[in-house]
Amino acid sequence: MSGLKTLSNFSRNLYAEEKSVSKSTGQITFIGKKKVEKVQTQLREYDEKELKIKYELKDFSFFDKLDDNKVYWLNFHGLHEVELIQEIGKVLSLNRITIRQTLDTTLRPKVEEYDHYVFFSVKSVLKDDEGALKLEQLSFVLGKNYVVSFQEEVGDHFDHIRTKIEEKLGLVRQKGADFLVYQLLDAILDNYFETIEATNDEMKDLEKIILTDPSQKSLIELEHMKQVAEMIKKSMNPFKEALKVISSRKTIFIQGENTKYFQDLTNSCTSAIEEIDSTIKSLEGLTNIYFSSLSQKMNETMKVLTTVATVFIPLTFIAGIYGMNFENMPELHQENGYFITLGAMGVVFLGMLYYFKRKKWL
Repeated sequence: MSGLKTLSNFSRNLYAEEKSVSKSTGQITFIGKKKVEKVQTQLREYDEKELKIKYELKDFSFFDKLDDNKVYWLNFHGLHEVELIQEIGKVLSLNRITIRQTLDTTLRPKVEEYDHYVFFSVKSVLKDDEGALKLEQLSFVLGKNYVVSFQEEVGDHFDHIRTKIEEKLGLVRQKGADFLVYQLLDAILDNYFETIEATNDEMKDLEKIILTDPSQKSLIELEHMKQVAEMIKKSMNPFKEALKVISSRKTIFIQGENTKYFQDLTNSCTSAIEEIDSTIKSLEGLTNIYFSSLSQKMNETMKVLTTVATVFIPLTFIAGIYGMNFENMPELHQENGYFITLGAMGVVFLGMLYYFKRKKWL
């Protein structure tokens, strides 16, 4: 039920009032839920030989004098401090629309290219320990040799990428900022695959329950999983569209040799969408199986009740005959009439059961 509540609240609460006020006043505001107390920043400045890490930056003037031979990755955890986000936007000369979209956590995934940077907006999907779907808005600004990433909360989406940078694993230290963005987007796509796999595992467990003992609780869980799958698909479709745009468009911010990585992301996203489509179809099939199982269970119950009622009809008839108080009933004066009647009832009972068995009604 917690998962259903999360999804239904998300679908209904799109912060329409906050958006309306922001548009009417022309002010840039944070639209979403505050998920961390204080915005945290981390900067990784690296090349193939050297790495520097800084935390809790408030001054971003270093962007005015970047070393062309190095890559700069500035990450934000938290978006609610509007002035701080505007400060980095001012230093990087970000378009006002970009800043507004960065602060809007209900934004649809997209890619927009400007004169001196490319803006990415995507959603990450993960399940928490209770099975509720967690949606997080992530934004990236890709420049010539820098990447600025914005996350709603502290998470482990990119921990393995930080490890690669710090321990010189893979190609990330040898490549430019565009390859770093590819790695970040790939990590988000991995979250989708992980969530789809978790949903499929839950579906298999639920299938066993529905086949053996369907109940209202299993129906609620089934509806929850269908909503989760639909939400995943709804998030992935625009993600795929954004990847297709960036992989098919020639831009100075993505080197030709790295275009293949973004094309591979697009193909992976297509595979994920096909997999979630298959999951949705399977869930629809489970819904049909649930109602069929429920109907079959009811039919079995009705068959038992009908059999019992049918068997007792002739027995009740016999009991009714000999329950009448007529004086001229010869059988009433038989010494063993009671036992003969019980025996006749027994023979009728067993005979009917045998007949039902032969007809395969039982």
